[in-house]
Amino acid sequence: MSRETNPSTTSVPPETFVAPIDRIRQTYRHIRVLRWTFHRDQDERVVCELALTGEDREYELRVPAEWNPTGRPVERFDDAMTAFQRHAMIERQLLDAGWALDAFESERVTVH
Repeated sequence: MSRETNPSTTSVPPETFVAPIDRIRQTYRHIRVLRWTFHRDQDERVVCELALTGEDREYELRVPAEWNPTGRPVERFDDAMTAFQRHAMIERQLLDAGWALDAFESERVTVH
């Protein structure tokens, strides 16, 4: 009489067990960063960036503090519409002061 062993019920000593999935492997996420570059004269540049935060809970607008009505270089918003409205306000100030849109970029950035 032969006895067959079922591999799924075979007892393996804990020190020799190897997990089938590498649980240490890190997962990376990607976010989209929108970037507007304005210029004035030959050597002046202002860059505005808008992106989701790493936690995907807020939108972050980055612009030189001197052009932001709040006086802060970074502002966070709960929703995209409000963030875009603030950006439009800043863009209007720049255009009224003689700046011109030089470039718009949409970049995929890896978040670690």
